[in-house]
Amino acid sequence: MDFRFVMPALDSRSANSLAAVVHERTGPDVDIRIGGSEVPLDEAARSAVLELLTQLSTGRAVAIGTVDELLTTSQAAEVLGVSDTYVRRLADAGDLPIEMRGTHRRFRLEDLLRHRDRFR
Repeated sequence: MDFRFVMPALDSRSANSLAAVVHERTGPDVDIRIGGSEVPLDEAARSAVLELLTQLSTGRAVAIGTVDELLTTSQAAEVLGVSDTYVRRLADAGDLPIEMRGTHRRFRLEDLLRHRDRFR
């Protein structure tokens, strides 16, 4: 994963102000304005923005980056929050689809997210 932007934790005053807004929000509405123009977002983008704001409101540092479409075993383990060994076991058992690149397993991000969401 390529972390292109790392945001240090907000100061406590800013985090508390953001937390008040994020936590009083009701429903799925998230309005984004850039330079006075409203930007329409689909559900996935709204969820991502809300998650970013939620994490910032807790006073944690946040990293934003890109994720390749095909991931290594180590990257797959990071996405799933498990060990490399467990990811290899899931793949070998056929519980997690893989693509072979030579002798290396590669995992599609969408397959990993579907697997993760199924067991949340």
